[in-house]
Amino acid sequence: MEKTLDITFDLFKIDILWFEKFSPENPDVENFVGMNVDEPEDSDIPMFMVTCAYDFSISDTQIREFYVDAYAKLPQYAILKIRAHYRMEEIPDFEWDDVFMPGRLRVLVENAIQNGLYHFIKQCAARGVKLPSEIVEHEPEIPADEIDKLTANLIADYFDHRKPFLEANAEAIAMHAITLPPSQNWIVTINLTLMIMEEVLFHNLHFNRRLNREKFFDIVPESFFYSLRNKCIVLSQQEITLNQLEIHYFLIAQDCALQMAMGEKGDFLNEVMVSRGFVADVQKIWYTGAAKLVELCRGTVQDSIESQEKFDWYKMLS
Repeated sequence: MEKTLDITFDLFKIDILWFEKFSPENPDVENFVGMNVDEPEDSDIPMFMVTCAYDFSISDTQIREFYVDAYAKLPQYAILKIRAHYRMEEIPDFEWDDVFMPGRLRVLVENAIQNGLYHFIKQCAARGVKLPSEIVEHEPEIPADEIDKLTANLIADYFDHRKPFLEANAEAIAMHAITLPPSQNWIVTINLTLMIMEEVLFHNLHFNRRLNREKFFDIVPESFFYSLRNKCIVLSQQEITLNQLEIHYFLIAQDCALQMAMGEKGDFLNEVMVSRGFVADVQKIWYTGAAKLVELCRGTVQDSIESQEKFDWYKMLS
């Protein structure tokens, strides 16, 4: 039986995580597994495919936030991923289990997917992707049973995987790792790491982004990566504090970014860095800052080494 706890969710932000349009030069967006949104009577009309994921956090000011990452794909046209951010008012005796009830979670899943489809059409219009008139003129309908399935999948994932993971890593999550001030050195170190990862995973056509996402997110949980990125990008305005689990995953991403920047495709990444103002002298700040971050978090790095979490990204990504 579900709790009678009254929880109010406030949608306060939609982030476009990434968008790719199909083209002969960009074919790997076609490798995507999801659920059909609807079955059109005309077989010539492409079918939307959707799926979703989730994450959640408690901010430094003790505000609870829940995220639904919605994917939408239209074969031969494009693929989009958005994050819907929801806030919850402070409630006594609240547990994350309380969100993962069919009646509650279903509302968020449906809302996030509707926003995903809306922004898919909007992004296609902005990026010059000409969609079939049937798609533009009529909002895609989301069958109730598909929403039920997606909701059930998230609930099963939480209780079977996420909750046990959080319990097993409770000490690392509660433990302070580092607080970074908004200084130039740390801003460059954090921003360049994230920028390189975004190029390798989402944007740069010189990389096999689909394959790279599969490999990287097999090690760093995808939804967790987006949450960590959101937390880090505010460093230019305020200090950020990372716990042991967060710095563990960030150092993995930093190691990956450095290896890719110095690898055989590094010239392509250097072009992007220079075009955004990260010239050679600024890149030196990144290398120095990255080394300093590793040194400051030596215990976390040592734990990674002992658990054999050192990766040859040259060979794993392409």
